[in-house]
Amino acid sequence: MPDSHEEALSVAITMLTPKTHKTTAVIAETVGRLGMLYPDADKERLQADLLAYYRVKSLDYAILEDKANRQPPWLDKAREDIKWKFWSRYRDYMQFDRRMAAHTVDQLGDLTDDILDRLSNPRGTLPFDRRGMVVGQVQSGKTGNYTGLICKAADAGYKLIIVLAGIHSSLRSQTQERLDEGFVGYNTQTARTHRTGNHWIGVGKRDRKVPAHSLTTSAPNGDFKTSVADSVPATIFGSDPVLIVVKKNVSILRNLILWLAAKGEETEKGHRLLSDMPLLLIDDEADNASINVSKENISAVNAAVRVLLSLFEQKAYVGYTATPFANIFIPVLSRADFEALNLTIRGRHNTLEAAVGQELFPKDFIVNIPPPTNYIGPDKIFGIGDPEDDEDGSHENVLPVVHELDEETDNYLEVFPNKHKKDDDLPTFLPDSLEDAVNHFFLTCAARLARGQSRQHSSMLIHVSRFVRWQNQTGKLVSEYLSDCRSKLALRKNSLEPVLKELWENEYEPVTARFIDEKLIDDHAIKPLSWEAVRKQLRPALERIKVRVVHGTPDRTGDTLHLPLAYSDYDDTGLFVIAVGGNKLSRGLTLEGLCVSYYLRASRMYDTLMQMGRWFGYRPGYADLCRLFTSGEIISWYRHITLATEELRLEFDRMVRQRRTPEEYGLKIRSKPGVLQITATNRMRGAWPLQLSFAGELMETYAFPRHAPEFIKANYDAVQKLIDQLGAPTPVGRQPYAWRGVGADIVQGFLLEYLTTQRNIEPVKLTDYISIQQQDGRLTNWTIILMQAENDKNPEVPFTINKNTEMVRTTFRDAAGAKDKSKTVSTVEYVIPKAHIISPRHEALDLDDTQLSKALEATRSERAGAAYPSGEQIRLQRPASEALLLLYPLDPEPAGYAAGVPVMGYAISFPALKGDRKVTYMGNSQLLAEFTNEDENALDEEADQQITRDDD
Repeated sequence: MPDSHEEALSVAITMLTPKTHKTTAVIAETVGRLGMLYPDADKERLQADLLAYYRVKSLDYAILEDKANRQPPWLDKAREDIKWKFWSRYRDYMQFDRRMAAHTVDQLGDLTDDILDRLSNPRGTLPFDRRGMVVGQVQSGKTGNYTGLICKAADAGYKLIIVLAGIHSSLRSQTQERLDEGFVGYNTQTARTHRTGNHWIGVGKRDRKVPAHSLTTSAPNGDFKTSVADSVPATIFGSDPVLIVVKKNVSILRNLILWLAAKGEETEKGHRLLSDMPLLLIDDEADNASINVSKENISAVNAAVRVLLSLFEQKAYVGYTATPFANIFIPVLSRADFEALNLTIRGRHNTLEAAVGQELFPKDFIVNIPPPTNYIGPDKIFGIGDPEDDEDGSHENVLPVVHELDEETDNYLEVFPNKHKKDDDLPTFLPDSLEDAVNHFFLTCAARLARGQSRQHSSMLIHVSRFVRWQNQTGKLVSEYLSDCRSKLALRKNSLEPVLKELWENEYEPVTARFIDEKLIDDHAIKPLSWEAVRKQLRPALERIKVRVVHGTPDRTGDTLHLPLAYSDYDDTGLFVIAVGGNKLSRGLTLEGLCVSYYLRASRMYDTLMQMGRWFGYRPGYADLCRLFTSGEIISWYRHITLATEELRLEFDRMVRQRRTPEEYGLKIRSKPGVLQITATNRMRGAWPLQLSFAGELMETYAFPRHAPEFIKANYDAVQKLIDQLGAPTPVGRQPYAWRGVGADIVQGFLLEYLTTQRNIEPVKLTDYISIQQQDGRLTNWTIILMQAENDKNPEVPFTINKNTEMVRTTFRDAAGAKDKSKTVSTVEYVIPKAHIISPRHEALDLDDTQLSKALEATRSERAGAAYPSGEQIRLQRPASEALLLLYPLDPEPAGYAAGVPVMGYAISFPALKGDRKVTYMGNSQLLAEFTNEDENALDEEADQQITRDDD
């Protein structure tokens, strides 16, 4: 039964009708009126929850589509004839039961309308084949989004809904459970068909009279089975929609294909076809397993998904992903490319010759969904700024939750070596930092209890090895540590409580104060807590914590460590759990209420790495209590992928404004610097040509190694060598040290001498690109500026300029996160705030007044009231023959170096060349090996495993 707070919150939301203006005063008045009905409810907490509920806003989404080939809109005309039963109960369930913010629910309704309208009308008689993709953020609510689309599609007349839900049974089971709650309305573990007496859950508690059936269940072994499907009374040819949730496993998919094909009719070409059976296929984690980017070599899962679609005369495919990097390499095949492709599928009793069909590229539309304002993403965690911001990081809103592990002072590499093998000796103790992380989890759980969040789940993630033996041993050691801490707390005088008290007062209290004082996020439920309030909840918190090891290997010992993560079993009380795992925790599987993460495993493929970021998402009322423990290397990788993702988003928005197509977007993105690095290249089989362009790009250094004085000195010398070739400077604006008309060969020489560990800066590719453009008279005249800070209080460093010694003021006093006193400043890298060394004003230093005016006018047409032109428009105005190189002498002190030798960074602003010559090079197995590790190969092998017999 709901407690008084939950009941009061539901009543308040009902009282505050859509027409009510939800000001702070109105909400306070509503809470006051509820006081007599719910005297035990915490009024302050109630008001904070209501403010959070109504203040969350969803930003506008953008749609990139092939307008020339878009089908005519049909939904508005058909709307009145559709009974929106599935959607209505799902909308009410999300708003009133799941407390999705009202504005977010409204936008979900608009978004799903727009997607459905770009699919075809399932009640029509003509064949159709629609392909689209929806791009969100990691842990931002994609499942809830496509559940809404499924509900509307079922209302509109789609009869069969198939969801491809990752490659692990646990993720498939979790996805089915959520669809049971949001679409089917009953627990499919107890029934597969809609009937009286079902165990109603989710939407089913609101309205039991909306029939839907499922041929799969939420049980761990509830994936598709032919024998079970044949025994279910419901038929796919009935009037009610049927749901099938399967994992991306070749055996499962082929069994499903054989079962469906048997129900179709034979065509003239000998293929099977299901007519009058409109299919909606949802591909969750669409960049994983179902991707194929080669015409000649087709992966098994990719072929199976394409065959599945080819069985239907009317079909719509919608992929959902947070990391669409690999999807952009999917080729759009001509009819000649795929018509001759067939696949022979052999079953126990029959053989099917099936057409493979068109590739899965989202040719019709791509939707980009910005997260709501309460989403905590990589930009908030790692401090990545907007490249158009005109400041040097003074308004940074980095959340002070990251603890970088120090290799020199912590023993984590002794316990968990980077390249340990499966059969290596197992650890016998926990590293100090992991015990510290578990202590943090103790405090976080106790603090959440003190804040009245006792019925909400709280989870900790430990991700240190991909090997099951190591995961089991780590889980055992953590369980022993938990038991030891429980025993200590039971004593009146114990050694643990003083440790936790010091941790609370020195780390938690200052962080919470920063959240509140600096308004790092808009969450009125974050309130300061005294140590005494937390101390009282320590023993209850520790008694509730369970340890679970999450992997796919069966356990026959009966050890409770291997019980499933059954959050639904604890809906009334909340589950406090420490989850130790590997690949199963890497993709899709959600850890509810994730608070503390201890993460040591870095993938070198950025899409995989971003998906591993389980700590992104929503943390209402406890974001200040969350912590991430990881290495400096992993922080660096995340920072880089966040920048790359932001570039993809900006390019997407540009192409929407230019009314381009998804295929044009794919072609453009494939040539962007760094894209290969952020793509799981193990999906590219064999050798393939890659084309690279820097046209209209801004390339800048922002990360520099610490503890490498010879590295810093070498770059200082490289800059001095460059300046020695330039002669007397000519001032530009307020910058006294500028040189115009510099030859490209001088710039290329500098770029090859400059040292960088930054992954998106590849000197050889930069210089190759500059060389090839000169064949057309482009990039021949460079402006070089040695940037000097305008603040005369900044430290000075010497340069020899035109044979005279000049003292030049350095820029950037702080590293990223330097104001944060909670261990978030990297000990491995010196990183510029917001990861941008340049100000947009600097990028226009080589433009004349006319060019600057045109750039500003164009910027204001896109962003009214802009005070300065955007970098994009500046690059569009720069002549094709010209480019800009900015040299930044950075204060060495924040980087940990002695005064006198600056840390040198640079930025290159390329003009937006039209019809530029691309640098072409071949991707091959060596390139694949450089960017792929065992984890990615293991995931692909699991999905592409050989066909096995149906287990009926």
